[in-house]
This record gives sequence, C-alpha cells and structure tokens, in this order.
Amino acid sequence: MRVTVIPGKSLTSEHSLLWSSFQQANSELSSPFFCPEFTSAIAAVRKDVWVGIVEEAGKIVGFFPFQRRKIRSLGYPIGGRLCDYQGLVIKPDVTWDAAELIHGCGLKIWKFDHLIGSQLPFHKFHRYKTHSPVISLSDGYNAYDLEQRAKPNWKARSNWIQEVSRKARKIEREVGPLRFQAHVADTALLRLLMRWKSDQYRRTGAFDCFAVDWIVRVVERIHATQQKNFAGVLSALYVGDEVAALHFSMRSQSVWHSWFPSYDRKFEKYSPGLILLLKMVESAQTLGLQTIDLGKGGESYKQRVANAAVPLAEGSVEIPSLISATYQTGRKLRHQIKKVIRLGLVASSTPSRGVR
Repeated sequence: MRVTVIPGKSLTSEHSLLWSSFQQANSELSSPFFCPEFTSAIAAVRKDVWVGIVEEAGKIVGFFPFQRRKIRSLGYPIGGRLCDYQGLVIKPDVTWDAAELIHGCGLKIWKFDHLIGSQLPFHKFHRYKTHSPVISLSDGYNAYDLEQRAKPNWKARSNWIQEVSRKARKIEREVGPLRFQAHVADTALLRLLMRWKSDQYRRTGAFDCFAVDWIVRVVERIHATQQKNFAGVLSALYVGDEVAALHFSMRSQSVWHSWFPSYDRKFEKYSPGLILLLKMVESAQTLGLQTIDLGKGGESYKQRVANAAVPLAEGSVEIPSLISATYQTGRKLRHQIKKVIRLGLVASSTPSRGVR
C-alpha cells in the first residue's frame, strides 16, 4: 500500500468521480460526510485540509481526508466537530492496515470521535464505542409508522408520531395552517437558522459554532451545493406566513443526515422542531432517501424516534514515537484527574454520619 498526500484543494474532478464510485459501492459509506463534496467544502475555506490517496499496484484504491494542526504530525478528522462520520473511503475487497495508512499520511497520531465501527483495521485503536441513532425507512413510511405504533413505551400511551400529529392539529387550530418545504434555497432563512442556533448555544452554555467564520462559510457553501449525489438541505415549517422551524441537513444518494435543527421559541409548546422532523420522515421516500441519520448524541427524542443505529467509535491511531508517548502520558493524566474529580463529587454527595 502506497499513500500520497495532497492538499484538499488539489482534488481533481477525476479524483472526485473515483472517490464517489468507491463510496457508492459500499453501503457502510453512504453518509454524506463520506462524499468528496464534503471534503471539498472544508478545503475551500481552510488551508490545513489534506487527502491521503491510497494506491495498490499503481492504481488508486482509496481516499483518506484529514486535517493537521500546528503540530504537523497530529491529525484530526476532516471538519473537526462538524464531522459526524469518519473513516477511509476505499474500494471494496482491498486489504489495508490502519497504522500503515496513518504513517503513510505523515502522521504520528490520528484522533477520531465518530469513526464508523465497521472498518476492522481500526478496531484495535477503539477506546470507546458509541452509535448514531437512525430512522430506517427502507420499507417505506407506512412500515415505519406501524413499527412505531407497536413499540412499547412506558412513558406515554401513544407513540411519537401520534403525539406530534396531535400537536400539529393544535397549532393549526390555534395559530394557522402548516406548510412544509423539503428544501428552500433562500439564504436569508439559512442566516435565520444560524441566529436561532447561536441563541440556543448561548442559553445552554454550549460552543457556538456559528460564531466561527469558517464554519459559517462551510455551511453556506454546502447549502448552495445541489448535486445528485450530495446536497445541502434546508427544510422549513411555516405556520401561516411565519417560519416556525428550520432544519439544515445534508443528503447523499440515500441518506438524509440531520445537522442543525432549530425553531422559533414562541411556538415551543407545539414542538415545531418535531413536527418538522415528522414532515421530513413522511417525505423522505418521495425524495429517494432511505435513512434519516440523527447523529450521535443522547437526546431523548433521538432514542424515541430511532429504529436502528450505526456503530461508531472514539479513540486514536498512535504510531510509536516521542510525540505519541507524550500524548499517551497526557491522556492517562487527564483520565486520572477526571477519576479523582468524579470520586470527589460522589464523596461530597454522600450524607455525613458524623455529629449533627
């Protein structure tokens, strides 16, 4: 296996066509995050994007996008916190080695946090296993609806579709008629979504990704990309003439990946975000999409609406070196500090049995 590293901006149309052919030949790589267009969107606004081109017997057999930071031997997934799926896009039936791949890219360490769990060469580098909940619509919406009706739920007498449909009828009675658009090209609505999300991030104390210029430019670029195999999708739910909820996502040929959902807080009691999600589920089949991927996360609504999951992993590939040894020492130290903090919190929450 030979790896040649090129800047992300140097990908040619021939590279992209070959990349797409490898991706489409493997259902495990069906996420839009594995599309060459996603890497190209990041590379268009950042200078630290690289692609390892894997060759076997003089022929290209794979593509591995990654980013470097200030220390060039440290590698990270393409797009950083934006990237919900990570791994090597490679031609089926090619034998490869994860450490050899990372070394060939000129890296001593490659960290990952959304690595697809199905790529066996990476397994020995997994430290934590997790998953991405998905709504599988391979048998159509009606089959999914019946499946949800049969799903036991001790918290509610009705399933989420019935509850959300009831709220949809209520908002129509009390406010106005609902209207759904699977995709709107209006950039003003995209900016409105970003404002809503920034407000949410500030309220909850989360990192505001839309305060970062390059992320805004990537999202705008993807929103403007409308191709058969890859597109940005801005879905909208209107109540009368008002926008009640927006949901920016990406799609490949078969997967609709949820990315940035948000809504107008004045409609909060009607759950407009879930109404919009239900409209997306209902329309996915007509758009030729078989899966709505909700992205990794423990939000309760994801667990309730999902009927399948994609295994993911966190960890790092570390090539023996001084920098990887230093990294391992630092990781062990951070783990011990967290352990001490957890033990301290448990101890402080235990009722005292001493003098009252």
